[in-house]
Amino acid sequence: MTDHSQYAETLALYALGALDNHEERVELEAHLRSCDECRTELEALRGDAALLAFSTAGPMPPQRSRERLLAAIGSAPRKAPISRKFILGVLHPRWLAIAPVAATLLLAIFSLMLWRDDAGLRRNLDKAQATLSTQSQQLQEMQSIRDQLQELQLIRDLVKARNAVHMTLVASKWPAQPQAKTIYVPRKGLLLMANNLQPLPGDKVYQLWLLPADGGAPLSFGTFKTDPSGNAVMHHSIKTDKHPKSFAITIEPEGGSPAPTLPVVMGPAG
Repeated sequence: MTDHSQYAETLALYALGALDNHEERVELEAHLRSCDECRTELEALRGDAALLAFSTAGPMPPQRSRERLLAAIGSAPRKAPISRKFILGVLHPRWLAIAPVAATLLLAIFSLMLWRDDAGLRRNLDKAQATLSTQSQQLQEMQSIRDQLQELQLIRDLVKARNAVHMTLVASKWPAQPQAKTIYVPRKGLLLMANNLQPLPGDKVYQLWLLPADGGAPLSFGTFKTDPSGNAVMHHSIKTDKHPKSFAITIEPEGGSPAPTLPVVMGPAG
């Protein structure tokens, strides 16, 4: 009679797909073709392996499989007559000796697979976050360059416009001879370039006014501050089509005023 216990270890490895020895695999497969008992035991081992795999990250396995595994781990190896009966899914006595080894090997394999998958996911996540950060930075840089190009285009259009009104504002009361030059195109924009202006306290600003040619109320064209040398550049997109009689500059509180505060510190030259 064939001693089935000699195939116990190779059958467990074969159920896990870990039997690498070609000769042992060929011998076992030949034995399985003629042995109903070993084929039945192979299917039971494969079923246990599948249930252990699902139990690592999902719901609890059926109570029957848990009882099979606990019975295998808690039972000491003992000799028993070979029986061909398979009662309610309980392992044959001759397999109880290798059940702890099989269970330990299964847990080790699935733990290694989970660790490898987790490490791979973390690496992919780190790469994706680094790529996203780089792309976001590049997008911000491109947006900044585009804004600068648009600003330069608007200034170029103002300077070259045929209907641009060029005026230079001077102050006769200050020895440094402050000057402010405006370039204005109705419904497009205004560019102001000033130099030698007196620096103001932190709560004060210069405010530019358009004095309409039709005699209407002055229109605010924005506020500005100078650098420590008294120089300033201001550019605004303008929607109004008012034609100026002149421009004027006053000193106003931080945030500007709805109407000019006298005196006018800078007006048209001549």
